[in-house]
Amino acid sequence: MFFRRRIAFRQFQNRIAGIAAVSLAALLPMQAQSQQISTQSGLAAGVNLAQAARQLNMQDMYARALYLHIRGNPALLDNQQFYVGFLAYLMSTTEGFDCGQAFGNEFERRDYFTRAFALKDQLREIVSTVNIPQRFDISYTIDTGRYDFTSTTLPFSNITSIGSVLSRSISSQNARYCAQQMLEGTTVDISLFPWQFQVVNEAVKPETPGFPFGRSLQISANDARILFERFGRQLYGSVSYLFQAANNGEQKIQVIPTDGQLFGLANDAVVRVKSFSHPQLSQPSYLDITNPLAISIPVLGLNADLKFTQEGFRAVGSGTRKDKGTDITIGGEFPVDGSAAVANSTFIMRLAVPQLIGRAQGLPNTQGAQRFLTLFGAIDFGKVSNLRAPVSGSAIVLQVEPDGNLRNSGAMAFTGAFRPAEETAPAAAAPEASQLEESPQQASTTGN
Repeated sequence: MFFRRRIAFRQFQNRIAGIAAVSLAALLPMQAQSQQISTQSGLAAGVNLAQAARQLNMQDMYARALYLHIRGNPALLDNQQFYVGFLAYLMSTTEGFDCGQAFGNEFERRDYFTRAFALKDQLREIVSTVNIPQRFDISYTIDTGRYDFTSTTLPFSNITSIGSVLSRSISSQNARYCAQQMLEGTTVDISLFPWQFQVVNEAVKPETPGFPFGRSLQISANDARILFERFGRQLYGSVSYLFQAANNGEQKIQVIPTDGQLFGLANDAVVRVKSFSHPQLSQPSYLDITNPLAISIPVLGLNADLKFTQEGFRAVGSGTRKDKGTDITIGGEFPVDGSAAVANSTFIMRLAVPQLIGRAQGLPNTQGAQRFLTLFGAIDFGKVSNLRAPVSGSAIVLQVEPDGNLRNSGAMAFTGAFRPAEETAPAAAAPEASQLEESPQQASTTGN
């Protein structure tokens, strides 16, 4: 009885494969001269599609959008043209894959996609179970204008996002070009696959939900004085956003700001200027940076070990920096102190590193100038293990001239990781510190 059932099941599988082959033949025609091949000469045969789907980087906005889109519309994978586009996308994300060398001939290409339909259910399960962070953070730098004492207005002359950048669309043009190369000469309509998603705001309008604090700030003259004396004309922001796909088949991604902090950052203090919280969707969550952190900035020859204490979104800390030295300087170990502001998955750190004089490209060696490192980083939750939590991002050297003017170097990549603490003691929940508007002197002197 068991063998009869297995034979019947095999016959059923053969019928299904035959149906897939017949219907796919209309999309992927086979040339007469390519009736037989002895080997799989194209690169596609070496791609593990299930592994590619499982290991797709969910830090990438497009990958996150695509998976949420499929989750909300699971029947899409039953559409053969959509499915072929999805396979082409997965292949394009494989390291070292050459789209022009995917297949050796037409027969190999048709055979590959016909066999790949057997993976549909497995890929559907992978898409439905992969961890997708639907909340993500964006860091901002804010250059302010002159404070207007008559109207108590502090205008923002320039707002720049660091790391993830929100625009009116999220696309994967490289993957689309890859699919065009692989499917050239077929009748597969690659436009049926969502190579681009339209970004809409909370009202489902095609508008980028940008910086939620506006373009100016109303603050008192006393607060303005403290800000300029402590931080000059540069503030920072960390904003958390909710990211969700339409479940009606439309290729739209809704992006909603949920929580945010606007703050001044020094090497020994973080002062909150303003907070933002969504009336219904606010879920403040702060990255824990109390574990030991090691960072490396190869361009500067800098390696540092840091340890922070944290209260809410603010943290202060200290550590050591190892310096190999140069032809004219002696290397060694130097003290480092700094502060940090954290969001759900990102952080902005300001470190005091006096020995950076003369090492930052594009900055003049002004007598009496101070230099600080500003790090914009994020933790990669997809690669966290019990031994390390990797972080990466961009580092910028900030130079404070004797006259108070600020200069920034170009961005330099840094890497690092949090590691387990030797002793982990339960931390008591600390109350949130007051706003700058409420107690500016206390906030700027304690660094809380």
